Amino acid sequence: MASNNRQNSKMTDDGANVTSTPSHDTRQASSSIHVNNLSYDATEEQLYSSFCVCGDIKSVRIITDRLTGNSRGFAFVEFKNTTAVSDAIKLDGMRINGRPVKITVAQPRNSINDNRVVQNREEYQRNTPSRTRVVHCKKSQYDVYIGRPEYWGNPFVIGKDGDRSDVIRKYRAWIMKKPEMLERAKTELRGKVLACWCKPEACHGDVLAEIADND
Repeated sequence: MASNNRQNSKMTDDGANVTSTPSHDTRQASSSIHVNNLSYDATEEQLYSSFCVCGDIKSVRIITDRLTGNSRGFAFVEFKNTTAVSDAIKLDGMRINGRPVKITVAQPRNSINDNRVVQNREEYQRNTPSRTRVVHCKKSQYDVYIGRPEYWGNPFVIGKDGDRSDVIRKYRAWIMKKPEMLERAKTELRGKVLACWCKPEACHGDVLAEIADND
């Protein structure tokens, strides 16, 4: 039976015929684009209206911070067919909500490789200590004091506002509603040694360290 694969014959220097089968490109064409340098105030509706001229859109997703819910300044637009991507790339540099954006092809995700990346990241997080630490202010050297009455101090007091677990829980709920503090924690506290009077007991400093180290 004849093979459906196209074969090429090539004669070597010693006169022998060598038959080769062309390799196939197994890469999957992408139907999505990555939109970077996006205005933090841009909406999914604005993205939809900007790219619908390229083809039918399947989904629009602005990536947000897991803690604050605020935009991280980039998004993905998925089309119903791959041909729309080439037209979308031509719009690189267009302004959305007053800001020029960078448009590139979003490569299809390989589920096997993605699973390995997730497993490696989880293993790294299990085996790597937190980059931000909390110590007792009188027992260790430190970078930032986070006790009262400083900016990072816990406004909730043990006794008046409940037991230790209560005031930590209340502090977490309180700071999660303050996007400016969340952002400052990431930029000012990440990788630092924080100090208060509580350690080695649990305290609000553990919440700050968690926020600071959160990617």
